[in-house]
Amino acid sequence: MQADKPMEPTVEQGQPNHRDFGNLKEFKVQHSTLRDDPFAIRPGKTLLWTGVSMTLQPSKKKEEPRALLKNVWGEVPAGKVTAILGPSGAGKTSLLNILAGRTISSSNLTVTHNVRVDTFQVDPARQSMRRQIAFVAQEDSLPAATTPREAIRFSARLRLSKDTTDEELETLTNRMLQELGLEAAADTIVGNALIKGISGGERKRASVGVELVTRPALVFLDEPTSGLDSFAAVKLVNLLKKVASAGSSVLFTVHQPASETFASLDQVIFMAHGQVVYQGSPEKVPEYMEDRNKSVPEHANPADWMLMVTQTMSEDELAKDNFFSVDERNLPEAEPMPKGQSMMAKTMHSESGAIVEVQKISIFVQIYELLYRDIVNTGRDTTALLTRFGASIFLGLVIGVVYQGVGATDLSDAIDLQSHFGGMTMVLIQAMFGTGISILLEFPTERPVFLREYTTDHYHIGAYIFAKFVMEAVLTFLKVMCEALILYYLMELQMPFLTYFGILYMLAMASAAIAVLFGSAMDDQKVAQESLPILYVPQFLFSGFFISITLIPPYLRWAQYLCSLTYAIRLSVVNEFDNCVGPDAQQNCNDLFEELQVDRSDVWWYWLMITVIFLIPRIGAMFALKQSAKRFYSN
Repeated sequence: MQADKPMEPTVEQGQPNHRDFGNLKEFKVQHSTLRDDPFAIRPGKTLLWTGVSMTLQPSKKKEEPRALLKNVWGEVPAGKVTAILGPSGAGKTSLLNILAGRTISSSNLTVTHNVRVDTFQVDPARQSMRRQIAFVAQEDSLPAATTPREAIRFSARLRLSKDTTDEELETLTNRMLQELGLEAAADTIVGNALIKGISGGERKRASVGVELVTRPALVFLDEPTSGLDSFAAVKLVNLLKKVASAGSSVLFTVHQPASETFASLDQVIFMAHGQVVYQGSPEKVPEYMEDRNKSVPEHANPADWMLMVTQTMSEDELAKDNFFSVDERNLPEAEPMPKGQSMMAKTMHSESGAIVEVQKISIFVQIYELLYRDIVNTGRDTTALLTRFGASIFLGLVIGVVYQGVGATDLSDAIDLQSHFGGMTMVLIQAMFGTGISILLEFPTERPVFLREYTTDHYHIGAYIFAKFVMEAVLTFLKVMCEALILYYLMELQMPFLTYFGILYMLAMASAAIAVLFGSAMDDQKVAQESLPILYVPQFLFSGFFISITLIPPYLRWAQYLCSLTYAIRLSVVNEFDNCVGPDAQQNCNDLFEELQVDRSDVWWYWLMITVIFLIPRIGAMFALKQSAKRFYSN
């Protein structure tokens, strides 16, 4: 099949050229107008590819490699909407992920490709190239408690140049909401399966809007019409046509489009068995099928008919009947991308096609925006807040009533001492467990949002971790303060209140840090739930509460130094039982110190170690999240 000649980018007649600007101030006015209107027309770029192949290497020696894509070719003309169609397993999403730089070669996967933007050779996996690509995944990953207005503004604030004013952000956000048809739902939360929010079509359009704020050269979407009714699907395609008419090249996958959706497309690429079957205008599909003696029945949807034909025929049969298209384009030799150009530098287009350097916002602004979003979203989730604090207060009251007055008992009685010590330890366990488990279960649910935002250059990973840390620190402070006030006075403990609160708080924050580390390495809540014993059972075993340290096998005793509960218990024992009055009480307290291997002179060491456990896992979480992001782009 003969492909059309690639379109060359042109400057629309009447558009200002950057050489025509008399001074920099006038140029900035034009550039400001561009940022205000994300749909302002500018020169587009044509995406071309040839020789795209992907082979899955066998896991066993006797197995043969499996070719998922076979010398796939195609193009997305500037200003056009192109859809990749085909049955399940045809290679639609695999092709899209390669073009978006999300799939690269690995130990078990071999990927080859020749990708161009206009006449320039590019590598889609390069970070500088990915900045020019907007990718909307099939599964929406917007924070459930945020609104479309907030989501779009958040993306614009973090991804546009730091000299973008608040007025420009407001204008851009309002314009985007208007073009997306989201004005009525602009201030309604996105929601999810558990929280009622905007509709599926509105959520998908909001996801598109979040990616369009940077005016990307290329817009990729994976199954954007999945789960939408025909009206919502056509509405989304019309939106994509408007995006394309503004200068972006739009490419998306779709399994089985409705006839209205199919007819509204500019170009289609039909695939089967990892190869190109047809590429061209939707109107010419009936002619193509007729040439192969598979005429589209009257009143039938051509897309449905082609899908049925390719599903019922084997790969050999399709090849025999000349269904697979051959790349007959006569492409000139690709040029290397000049350094400093838009596709290989941190830049954005002006209305005239000129290149304007984007000045990234500071990490402090990133932290502020992330923290502000967390505060707003946390405040909206009143059910989670009430559950979190309500459970802490309830358990605090239960433990406090059961151990009421235990701190005022006679320590000369070993049983009373054991009850006193047991009550304190029970409070420590509750503080550790109650804080860690909520974070461990919440973190995997936020992971898709982080991966989308981090891999699209919203913020530095350090800003994300620090903002989460500040939010955790505040919530944990309030939660632990409620517990400490109840338990300290009900149990009548002897150590100073601030010391008691400090021990509880540091233990809770250390537990939160471990939970963040574990949670950042896990994909879903089910895995997180199954890992709870790994996280907490060692704390119980090696802290000295359930079994004396001296009875633990010598080759395992080193594990006590990795447990934050160990240091919290020792700090509590030193501060509560260091001044026992009376010979019998002193003897009982000394026996407890010996059993737990508590050294009064090592108090500073206990504080230092619980602080280290409080900090180090958060650094580990940064590396874990970075690895997750790498896997996100290589799967």
